Amino acid sequence: MNFFLEAYAWEAIRDGRFSFAYGPHPLIALVLLALVPVAVWWLYRRTTRPLTPRWKALLIGLRSVALVLILLMLMRPVATTWQVNPQETYLAVLVDNSESMQITDLPNGQSRIDAVNNALFGAQAAGGSQGGIVESLAERYQVRTFGFGRDLQRISSADELDATDNVSRLNPALQGVTDQLGGLPLNAVVVISDGADNTQMDPLSVARAMGMEQIPVFTVGVGQHTIPRDVSVVDVSAVSTILDNSVFDVQVSISQHGFAGQPVTLRIMDGENEVASRTVQLGPDGSLRRFELELSPERRQPILYELQVDELDGELITRNNRYQFLVDNSERPPLNVLYIEGHPRNEFKFIRRAVDNDGSLRLASYLRTGPGRFYRQGILSPLELNDGFPTRVEDLYQYEAIVLGDIGRDFFTDAQLQLLQDFVAERGGGLLVSGMIDDAFAETELADILPVTMVRSTNLPAFLQGGVRRGPHPTGELFRPRATTAGEFSSLLRLASEDGENRRLWAALPELQGIHITGRPKPGATVLLEHPVLQYQNQPVPLMTSQRYGSGRALSIGTASTWRWQMMTHSTDESHQRLWRQFLRWLAQGALERISVNFDAPFYNQGDTVEVTATVLDERYQADNNALLWLQRVSPTGDVVDVAMDWDISEDGVYRSQFAVEDEGVYQVTVDVASAAGTGIETERRAAFVVTPSLREFNDAGLDQGLLSRIADNSGGRYYPLSDINQLVDDIEHTPSAYSREVQHDLWDRPFWLLLLIVLLCADWALRRRKGLS
Repeated sequence: MNFFLEAYAWEAIRDGRFSFAYGPHPLIALVLLALVPVAVWWLYRRTTRPLTPRWKALLIGLRSVALVLILLMLMRPVATTWQVNPQETYLAVLVDNSESMQITDLPNGQSRIDAVNNALFGAQAAGGSQGGIVESLAERYQVRTFGFGRDLQRISSADELDATDNVSRLNPALQGVTDQLGGLPLNAVVVISDGADNTQMDPLSVARAMGMEQIPVFTVGVGQHTIPRDVSVVDVSAVSTILDNSVFDVQVSISQHGFAGQPVTLRIMDGENEVASRTVQLGPDGSLRRFELELSPERRQPILYELQVDELDGELITRNNRYQFLVDNSERPPLNVLYIEGHPRNEFKFIRRAVDNDGSLRLASYLRTGPGRFYRQGILSPLELNDGFPTRVEDLYQYEAIVLGDIGRDFFTDAQLQLLQDFVAERGGGLLVSGMIDDAFAETELADILPVTMVRSTNLPAFLQGGVRRGPHPTGELFRPRATTAGEFSSLLRLASEDGENRRLWAALPELQGIHITGRPKPGATVLLEHPVLQYQNQPVPLMTSQRYGSGRALSIGTASTWRWQMMTHSTDESHQRLWRQFLRWLAQGALERISVNFDAPFYNQGDTVEVTATVLDERYQADNNALLWLQRVSPTGDVVDVAMDWDISEDGVYRSQFAVEDEGVYQVTVDVASAAGTGIETERRAAFVVTPSLREFNDAGLDQGLLSRIADNSGGRYYPLSDINQLVDDIEHTPSAYSREVQHDLWDRPFWLLLLIVLLCADWALRRRKGLS
C-alpha cells in the first residue's frame, strides 16, 4: 500500500471512475467547493490588526485549503475498481518461442528470449531462487504458461523456451488458448512477443472476440523497433524453370540498417562452388535496393542455388544473409513451333539459323517456293505438314506457337482460320505475324487475333501506302527502332541484364529497313518498339506489339529486316539469335499443357503444408474431370510416398493434394494420369519444389509495437514495454473482466490526508499567532 494513493486510484481518477459516496450532484459539489475560498476571503475582509496583501493572501489560502480538504473528506471520495477472488480464476501467459526471439538487440547483448525468461521466472531462469512475475501472478491466479510459434505448447519452466520455431502465429495462439481453457474462468491473457506474425490470419479478429467475452489481452513488447546493424536478403527472383542451359537473370533485393553506402559482395553458390558474384554498394538506411546477376546452369536437373551476402562487422543477424532458390533445368521435350512462310526471303533463312542449335525449340517450317511448290524443314515424320497448314485439331494442337511470314489470304480456308483462332484462344498457343500482312485478312479471324488493327492500304495516307518498300519511300527508309517504356523493361528485348548495357547493345545494332503499316494498337495491347519518325493518326507507327488473346498470346513485328541484326554484325555477335529465341520461347511457353503441375508457394520452410495442384485437359484442351491421378513425392532423404489426388469439385479439370514437409532440400514430384476422356495424353508430369531454411523470422525483425497495441486495445487490455512488465500484476487485477467484481475504495481514510490537515491547521494557527490575530 502506498502512503499517498495506490496506482489504481490514480488510474480511476484518470478514467473517470472517481466519485463521492455522500456528495450531492457534481455541479453542486463544485459550487460548494468554490464558495469556501469566497467565504474565507469575506471573513478576512476586516481583521483586528492590519495585514499586508501578501500575508492576507497566505492566510486565506491556508484556511481555504484546509476547509476544502475537510469538505472533500466529508463527501467521502471513492475510487471504483475491479477485483477477483484469489485462486478462483485462470490467467494465461503466452510467450513467443519463435526464432526472432534469439536476436540479441537488448542492452549488454542480451537476447530477447533471455530477457523474457528473466522477467517471467526471475533468477530461477539462471538457476537461482528468486522468482519473476509468474510467481507474483500465481499468488492471485491459476497461471497457465504457454510457448507459441507454429503451435501452442504448455510450458512450466524457462528451459522449455528455446526460440526455435520458424514461424510466429499470433491468431492461432490466441484462439488456441481460449480453446484449451474453454469452460474455465479465464480472467485475462498476457502475450509476450516482438509482434512478428507470419500468417495471413488477422489476430485482431480474435482479440475483438475475446474483448466481447470480457477476456482482456495484455501485450508486452520485446526488442528494438529497428535492428540497428543488419544486412538482409529480402527476396531473390529468378525463373523457376528454363528450357536449356541459357543465361538467365537473378534479381536480388537487399535492405540494410547501419551500413549505408558500404560495399558488399553478393555470391551465388551451387553447393561448394561459386558460380556468380558481384560487389555492390548498399543504399541508405532502411532502403531497399535491387541488383541483378547473370547465371547459367551447368547441369540438366533441378539445381538448388544459395545467394550469400558477405557478413559485415557488427551485424546482429547473419541468418538473413543467405537465401536459397530452386531453378529446374531438367531435360524437357522441345517446344514445337510451326513457321509458315509465303516466299523465300532473308528473314526466313536467318530465323531458322537462329534456332538451329537451340535444343529447347523445334521449328517445323513450311515454305512456299513457287506456285504449287512447298519446302518442309524440321519435321518429325514424312506426313507432318504433308497437306500444308493443318486442318484437324489434333494436328495443329501439337504445336505451342505459330509464325506467319508474308503469307496470302488464299493459303487458308475459312475453316483453317477458325482453327487458328481456336488455337490461340482455346489451346493457349502463341501467334507471331512477321513482315507484310495481306489486306485480305482484314475481315477474318486473323485480324481479331492481331494486337494491331488492320487497315487496308488504300485507306492509309499516301505516304504510308505500299507495304514494305526500299529506297526513298518513307516506309522503306533505314530507321533505328525506338523502344517504349514497356519495351525497355520487357524480357523479350533484353540483350543484357543491366539496363545501361542493354541500351548500349541496342544502340549498336544495325538499322532496319522497311516497315509495314497496319493501323493503331488495339486497346489493351502493349507496344514494345515503334518507328522513330512515322506516325499514323498522331501516334507513332508500332513496330512490335503484343497482347493476350483468350488463353494465348499474339505478337506482331511490322518489318522483315531483322536479318540485318545478324548479317551486318560481327560473326560472334549473337544478338539476333538471342532475340528470336526469346520471341519464340515467350510465345510457346505460354501455351497450355495437357497436364500442368503447380505449387501454392515458390518455396517452403520446415513444417509448412504444401498444396499441389494438377490441371488435366483432354485432346481438345478442355477440362477433364474424369481422370485418375496419383502423386508420388520423393523427399531429400529418399523417402517415397504415393497418394491419390482428389478432383476439386469447384474447378473443372483441377486435382489437389496436400501434405506437410519436414526435411530441408529438393523434393521431386511425379503426377501420373490415366484419362477416360481421350487418348494420346501424356501419362505423367514431373516437377520439383524446395524446402529452405526459414528467413521470415529475421527479415523485418524489429518490434511491431503497433500490432501488439492494437491487439490490447481491441480486447480491453493494455500494452507494456518489457521494462514495465512488473506493472502487469496490479493492472490485471484492477481491469474489468468477465470474472471480476466491482469494488469501491475509500480515498479519505489515509494517514496522509490526516497529516496534511494537521499541518495546514497548525500552519494557519502559528501564522495567525505571529500576527497577533485572534
